[in-house]
Amino acid sequence: MALVTIRILDGPERGKAYHQVATPVTVGREEGNLIQVSDERISRYHLKIHEDGGAIILTDLQSTNGTRVNGEVISVWHLRAGDVISAGRSVMVFGSTEEIANRLALLAKQDKSTFVPMGIDGEEFSFLSRSLEHVTTGDINSSMFDVAIFRGLSPKELAPLHLLAPPQLPTGLQPKNAAQMSEFLQYLHIRLRYLVASVQPEVNTKKRENDKADLGRVTIAADQWQNIIDLYDKIAKYLNSISEP
Repeated sequence: MALVTIRILDGPERGKAYHQVATPVTVGREEGNLIQVSDERISRYHLKIHEDGGAIILTDLQSTNGTRVNGEVISVWHLRAGDVISAGRSVMVFGSTEEIANRLALLAKQDKSTFVPMGIDGEEFSFLSRSLEHVTTGDINSSMFDVAIFRGLSPKELAPLHLLAPPQLPTGLQPKNAAQMSEFLQYLHIRLRYLVASVQPEVNTKKRENDKADLGRVTIAADQWQNIIDLYDKIAKYLNSISEP
């Protein structure tokens, strides 16, 4: 059992906060949920937040309209302080003010060159950007939600919370599971190897510097581009199926 903090930033229950509540926590329309939300776009039992091996895991309970974390559709997710959860019209932030501040301080010390941004165009980020602008100018009504969690932060300063770092491989796998993981990664590696090998540099002969051609662009054959789309589709299906019973 772990204690978690969740604030509802937008939606019908906007302004409610659940401080240090014990897991598991479910979110949905029914009375049996710890976080009951009067949102017709949310399922009766929409998502669950629970602790497993020291990690806080969010699982979408096969909801009708799905769940997003940091703007990305997810089925299962390892939650971290500052993650933004969207379900229906409701937007929630995970973690206490102190937990989010600690994570931001930790991220500030890390090399983020290999991190990738999540859900740049997601509604959550539009909402947070607008809210942060109001907090900065003092126009927001403090009763809307606990603005202390964002006070003094710009969208740029908050952005590292929603960067996806290169994931760590799971530890303690049984030999069969390790072999399955190895085969899965090997499959992706081999397909990417062929795709990378097929790329050709596009030489701009009109622009040269120190007799070296400008290799700023590359081209890829149409069939290999289709190969990328197919691989993209397969990964999407893997992500979709990994949480199914």
